[in-house]
Amino acid sequence: MKKMTLVMVIIGVICSLVANDYLTIYNNNQALYKTSLEMDLERGVQFYSLENIPTGIIRESVIFIPKDKNLSLFEQNFEYDLANATKILEKYINKSIIITTEDGVFSGLLVFHSNGNYGIQNEETNEITIVMGTKVINIQLAEMPDNFYTKPTLRWQLSTNRASKYSADLSYLTKGIEWRATYNAVLDKNEFYLNTWVTLNNQSGKDFTNVILKLIAGNVQTYQNMLAKSTGLYTRGGRVNEEVNFSAPAFEEREFSDFRLYTLDQKADIANNQEKQLSLYPLKTVKYKRKYYYNISAAEVDVIISFKNSLANGLGVPLPKGNMNFYEIDSKDGSSQFVGVNSIDHQSINQEVSLKIGTAFDVKAETKILNSVNIGRISEADYEITFTNNKSENIVLEATKIINRANGEILSPSIPYTKKDAFSFVFNVVIESGKTVKLTFKERIDNN
Repeated sequence: MKKMTLVMVIIGVICSLVANDYLTIYNNNQALYKTSLEMDLERGVQFYSLENIPTGIIRESVIFIPKDKNLSLFEQNFEYDLANATKILEKYINKSIIITTEDGVFSGLLVFHSNGNYGIQNEETNEITIVMGTKVINIQLAEMPDNFYTKPTLRWQLSTNRASKYSADLSYLTKGIEWRATYNAVLDKNEFYLNTWVTLNNQSGKDFTNVILKLIAGNVQTYQNMLAKSTGLYTRGGRVNEEVNFSAPAFEEREFSDFRLYTLDQKADIANNQEKQLSLYPLKTVKYKRKYYYNISAAEVDVIISFKNSLANGLGVPLPKGNMNFYEIDSKDGSSQFVGVNSIDHQSINQEVSLKIGTAFDVKAETKILNSVNIGRISEADYEITFTNNKSENIVLEATKIINRANGEILSPSIPYTKKDAFSFVFNVVIESGKTVKLTFKERIDNN
């Protein structure tokens, strides 16, 4: 009895490994699907049709791996000429049909159909009746024409040396399914509360049911390269935990190749034409700074939310690309109001992130060029920038003058500057509440 129980456990483990379906979704509207097949085949050369494949399948990516050396695949056809009324009627030219209309029933050979109208030839008298499409109630056909499929189908030509049940692993890439990260940040005074979501969008033409879901964050160049990598889709070892799990689904994040891999700890269903959201990370509390930025000569002052993606700052996790929505708490009643949105690219840990959420209503800047002269190859211009802060608090504004010449200079600045790079001169302007501050300087460019 003990031996039999042990054998049943081993069989159960093997079956659970075979039964697992895997779906790995990438950022670039592409996914890799792996499943296991059980096929009842006869001896010799034969055709086998696999339905329920996505309309977006990338046919060149199909990998078919038999588990029995006596099974071989040597031809594959992707059948996507799906049946519809027009195509079926095209196949029925010069064949018998029955059309029921408001005026009666007409039967005979279908000799043409055009603009919704039908030509029916009486098989005894050869008379032709034109049936107006607007009066048609029903069309009866003897059978479905050959070479039509109701669903996209992979049709294989296989060869076996005996009749038996055969197993194989199948994987393919498909278009029409993607994922993106969505971030909701609620701003408090010096910190924000970050809620992160994974948004899945399946327009591939197939339902994916009870799959082990993996997400790849990063810019994958080509699908050929990904098929050569060890994604674990064909791993025979290791046991998937099939025990009932009542905890909330969660993603395990880790480094994979030159990307980041997220694996959901529970199986998932992703229906066709469905957009699904799953929590990516637990709620985070992140320290941030609000900055005001002005590109000298621009029309508005930008509002920037800046934070470091570090553990000490309350974050320290890879951030896949996506949109970050910002809300701010109204101190009067505690409600949250939407204050802006921006997109982020893939952000690794310990990186500085700066996102514009809008332009300031109460902080204004105006740039004037007081004088401009050219003396030989030297160009000079005198700038005056007026900053006004009508907010109820003091601010520091970062004003940047960009000179797209390596030999550009800033002379006689009324406020000290630092050089951010070879072309950017940065002024940190302190503006008290209700005050106006002026910045003046001379720009000199050697046009040699």
